[in-house]
Amino acid sequence: MFEYKARNSDGVVLGGQIEAPERRAAMRRLQAQGLSPVTIREVGKESLSALSKLGEKFKALSGNKGVDAQNLAAPRSGSAKREHVGLAVMKRLLELHGSGLPAGDSIRILSQRLSEKEQKSLATTLWRDLSEGATLAGAMARQPKYFSGSVSYVIEAGEATGSLAPILRKVIEHLEEKQAIRKKMLASMAYPAFICMVAVAVVILFVTVLLPQIQGMLNRLGGELTWSARLLIDGSAMLTKGGPFIIIAVVLATIGIKQWRRSEAGRKKTDRWLLRLPMVGKIFYYSDLFQSGSLIATLLESGIHTTETLQLTERTVNNLELRARFHAARSEVNEGLSIAQAFRRNGFMPDIAVDILTVGEDTGNLGKSMNEVTNGFRDELTQRLGILTNIVSTGALAAAFILVTLIALGIVTSVFQVSRTI
Repeated sequence: MFEYKARNSDGVVLGGQIEAPERRAAMRRLQAQGLSPVTIREVGKESLSALSKLGEKFKALSGNKGVDAQNLAAPRSGSAKREHVGLAVMKRLLELHGSGLPAGDSIRILSQRLSEKEQKSLATTLWRDLSEGATLAGAMARQPKYFSGSVSYVIEAGEATGSLAPILRKVIEHLEEKQAIRKKMLASMAYPAFICMVAVAVVILFVTVLLPQIQGMLNRLGGELTWSARLLIDGSAMLTKGGPFIIIAVVLATIGIKQWRRSEAGRKKTDRWLLRLPMVGKIFYYSDLFQSGSLIATLLESGIHTTETLQLTERTVNNLELRARFHAARSEVNEGLSIAQAFRRNGFMPDIAVDILTVGEDTGNLGKSMNEVTNGFRDELTQRLGILTNIVSTGALAAAFILVTLIALGIVTSVFQVSRTI
């Protein structure tokens, strides 16, 4: 008897038990039922211990189970370093598979030839799952630290349509652009972050070392601290007393919001709020549009029918508010409406992008038009990220300048006060 978790054709994660002589046979039976296995483990013959049962009850109470996976986000990806490892493996896979070698044989060769330790371990794990009957998308879905849920969905679309190589190439291009944008943001924020750290260090040094000496001198001479020095002292005292409570409140609020987002209602509301945030909301918006538009263009150019393209793309839309709009548009397309009209009616894409898609549908070049629209989304996303980075960096530099100015005023005015008192 095996316990399993598997996705059906709609992307919903189902769980249950299945009987089979071995793990590979259980996987084949699930695939015969139209399911994509995610995890399969053998059920022990002995009953669970009291501690194990308590752990299972705790997991059930935490709300991790029983949530509709189709309405929640895709599995969370790991750190940027592990995502880079997954991207490197996909690049090597594309080199072999693009030359005509089957994907399974390509993974097997990578598991034997890769020299980097973590890449080799990942390729070996993928090959083990493939040899047991899993699909490439299913094997990737079991490694969420290296491959995000959207990547697994796109790879599944490539396997289902026999167009794995072009879709894999598109995924790699998208991830490389994503990493390039991330590196650019980190590089632009490095200098302001350094300045802020120096400013904070100077404030701490002034408040803890220099200012007490000046205050002691003024107390002995009968003088008073200046307003700037008093402001620094009162501010540091306030942070010392209220800082721990502020940190605890922020941590509790973060945990509460995170738990709330695990529910379907909480995820829908927070995703709707994210789209309405100034500056940041448009970044989330264009990020999803860029990803979904890129996939639609790739699938259409690969010769996949429009209905199937929209069905596969819907699961890659991360924001639930946008996914609901996309679902409504897809339903209208199935009823005979054009893609451009459906997107316009449900507000999924900006009007100018819909106009370009209308021209593409009229001329029979919808895939090319979608590529042009996607390039526009990428440029808009890059531009807005640049603006946000400039605003944050300018604000950080301004805050550091104010702190340093306040310290300079505190030092100079305190010295003058000591001189006048003497």
